[in-house]
Amino acid sequence: MTAGRRPPRLLMKTLAVTFATVIALLVVVFVVVMLTVRRQVREAVTANLASSQRMFAALETRRQRELVAQAATVAESPTLKAALDTYQAEVRTISGAKKTQLLTTIDDELKKVAARIDSDALVVVDMRQTILASAGRLGNRWPVGRTVAFTANAEGNTFDGIARMGGEPFRTVAVPLEIEGTTIGTLYLATSLDQNYAEELQRLAGTRTAIVSDGLLVASTLSAEAARQFESLVAVAKPVDGTATLDGESHAFRRLVAVGDTVFYALGSIDETSRSATREAMSNLALIAVGAIALALIGSLWLARLLTGPIGRLSSSLAAMAASHDVTTPIAATGSSEEIDALTRTFNNLMASVAAAEAQTEAAYTGAIRALATALDARDPYTAGHSERVSVLSVAIGRTLALADDDLEVLRLGALLHDIGKIGVPDQVLMKPDRLTDAEYAIIKTHPVLGARILKSVPFLLRHIPIVELHHERPDGRGYPNGLRGDDIPLAARIVHVADAYDAMTSARAYRNARPSGDALRELWRCAGTEFHAEIVGALANALPGVTSDTGHVLAHA
Repeated sequence: MTAGRRPPRLLMKTLAVTFATVIALLVVVFVVVMLTVRRQVREAVTANLASSQRMFAALETRRQRELVAQAATVAESPTLKAALDTYQAEVRTISGAKKTQLLTTIDDELKKVAARIDSDALVVVDMRQTILASAGRLGNRWPVGRTVAFTANAEGNTFDGIARMGGEPFRTVAVPLEIEGTTIGTLYLATSLDQNYAEELQRLAGTRTAIVSDGLLVASTLSAEAARQFESLVAVAKPVDGTATLDGESHAFRRLVAVGDTVFYALGSIDETSRSATREAMSNLALIAVGAIALALIGSLWLARLLTGPIGRLSSSLAAMAASHDVTTPIAATGSSEEIDALTRTFNNLMASVAAAEAQTEAAYTGAIRALATALDARDPYTAGHSERVSVLSVAIGRTLALADDDLEVLRLGALLHDIGKIGVPDQVLMKPDRLTDAEYAIIKTHPVLGARILKSVPFLLRHIPIVELHHERPDGRGYPNGLRGDDIPLAARIVHVADAYDAMTSARAYRNARPSGDALRELWRCAGTEFHAEIVGALANALPGVTSDTGHVLAHA
């Protein structure tokens, strides 16, 4: 192909279809491969989460047993139990100062114990679950005098559960404090369900983790946006497992354990896991794509040239006809193929028919519009010829404003039809010899909308609708039907508005005589800028001398 030469349109289409077919096949293969890879990865991630759940359950069981054993050892502290027993025995009879001293003793003993235990908080409560003392790194989160809200785990183990303090959840191990078989209180080993806990949980489970408690995500190893999206997904329903798109990546998730309204989840990114498999599949597909595209290029070029040669010559002839705007001169046959020559003959016949039909259509088109205008004017002897005169005046104004020929034709026919909506106005209102009442004037004011509604059903009149609908709009926004202002009103509608007003003033009515042209112009200038556009009034004043109707006669009142 010669450099810089623009290929024929059909050639490009042939190339496009061929390449589109190849690309469509490659896309189908790509989609199938990607879906297969993602399905396999999803299954692998789900299996990994299930394995993590089993491993975590085993580790968590062992961990809780160790914590229970630690708590049981601590609960055997004789000094702590003695201090608690003394407090329980004397609390109802001692003064405030003595009570404070006993609580201080319990607190001191608990701190000695806490120094040997790795726990966020060590808490002693009485039989009513009221906190008597707390120690440890987060011991201050457990104020003395508050009641512990404890929720046992799903297996009903009353020594393992969740305690909520100040709105913050803690994973707890609870053991009774007993003396000679009598329970005198409870000792809690509490671990905060914070970011550190979530990271430790991730280390144990080998996956990303999230902790949801009381409808809120309290800690996770997800990104901030992914955590927010995961919270909205699972906070209410608390599903056992599933998949979700978090922060633009597809994740599988599975419940590790649930304690009351607190749920621990493990999550795995399907997209992250599938990237390596996807890269390998993409490499293989790239090799296939290169070979397929090369073959498609060779085959499509050969086929395109075979098809487009004779069609290109015919296209050149058609382009020359379009440039000359001459549809009467037939195109010569190329002689390259029987099908192309048959197409050429058919086209020549078609153009001859089109030329004849175009002339007939134009005549019928203009005649139909004039018939509509004449039918309207015939209803009222005082407005006979009004539409024709407004059309002549509007075209004269348009020529003064140097409008294009196509715009002048739209203006001419639109002006003929500008009052077509009055067909829907009752005779007793339209032909009333006296001045109209406010109610009757309101009826008359509906004719622009009625006219637009009538023309909307006729496709070839759509360009004239703005003239019909808006020829009573005013620059100051006090016109109708839409109250448009200034340049928001189409130019053609502004022109017809001025021509309509001029003809109305210079035509006789049953209740007044016709005004001289000079008086009408002075009235138009007086209202210029408010009711009429000044440049249109000026154009009318310049156009009036010598304005003629389509029959060549000067307008009587001009």
